[in-house]
Amino acid sequence: MRITVLTGPLLPVPAVRGGAMQKSWHGLAREMVHAGHDVTIVARTFPGQEKAETLEGVRFLRTRGFSQSRSVVWDLAKDLAYAANAVPRLPSAEILVTNDFWLPALAARFRRGAGAVVVCAGRYPKGQYWLYRSAARIVAISGPVRAAIMAERPELGARTVVIPLPVDLELFSRARPEKSEGRRLLYAGRVHPEKGLELLIGAFARLGDRFPEWQLDVVGPWTEAEGGGGEVYGQRLRALAQGRRIEFRGPVFAPEALASIYRGADLFCYPSLADRGEAFGVAALESMASGVAPVVSDLTCFRDFVRDSENGWIFDHRGPEAEERLAAALAAAMADTPLRDRVGAAAREDSERFGFTAVAEKYLAEFENVLAEVRGPARG
Repeated sequence: MRITVLTGPLLPVPAVRGGAMQKSWHGLAREMVHAGHDVTIVARTFPGQEKAETLEGVRFLRTRGFSQSRSVVWDLAKDLAYAANAVPRLPSAEILVTNDFWLPALAARFRRGAGAVVVCAGRYPKGQYWLYRSAARIVAISGPVRAAIMAERPELGARTVVIPLPVDLELFSRARPEKSEGRRLLYAGRVHPEKGLELLIGAFARLGDRFPEWQLDVVGPWTEAEGGGGEVYGQRLRALAQGRRIEFRGPVFAPEALASIYRGADLFCYPSLADRGEAFGVAALESMASGVAPVVSDLTCFRDFVRDSENGWIFDHRGPEAEERLAAALAAAMADTPLRDRVGAAAREDSERFGFTAVAEKYLAEFENVLAEVRGPARG
């Protein structure tokens, strides 16, 4: 099967600047090549990456992208230019997978030889799915995203399926280091107001006297160009953390280094507040693959893989008592090492079904379904 994957204009592949979708499709492409398929990734250019190269059997073609700005309208205009520039570069293929905003509509109209269009829906819909009425398939990364798409465009229901984002089990599940002293609570992700970091810092501050051996590490980008909340927001967080055992470590993009940080943690917290922004929460899944139990907010997307008090903890992030509830959930885990270890082991076991091989097999099976529909019934 000839497969083309076109990722969005903001982040490069391989994912040297992070990005769940970029990391996912790099790993999935390698698995598909190992399964005997011809895979090309079309992505944005980035310093140090060739415009055309082949890595581990995956062919890469790159075209000019851009950094995220504060203006959604301006970003969409630049994305249109990115997609228009990419369309003529798309190789002939049977399947074209993309998470780009404009590309599904442009390819279906101007580059049909690029393959049957499969939209990878990594975010909640915002009125754009009328553009994708010609798509052969829409793959939502979680049940809540699929439900939102169907609510917006019911006619797409029969063509919309759920396939989760994968996690690199080999990378994250390596042996964890022996703990000598101190305990670490980890947050990893964008440092942005929608991620609930003020809530987390407040909850951790409540527990400082009770758990003096614990430190909170905040890992992730904070600049607006990298999807963070910007300098003013960063200053506000640092002011809230003043005098506490809280360290802001900045972004860590190197996969090995990031995986090492996960494995060195004792507990993970991802207190996102983004009811209509958090589509999956791959960071929590990465902590599970590392054997580190996650504490997550009560967003529907997390319930695709987190079971409260079994392989993680879920707290109600809504209302004025949210900080108190988060502190209680953290305290229950921080106070009981055997419980934390049991829940972490269950989290690691449950993460197995999200490995690259398992998720790639789901995609390949769906691609076969798409091609069977395109070809029509066999004639006897």
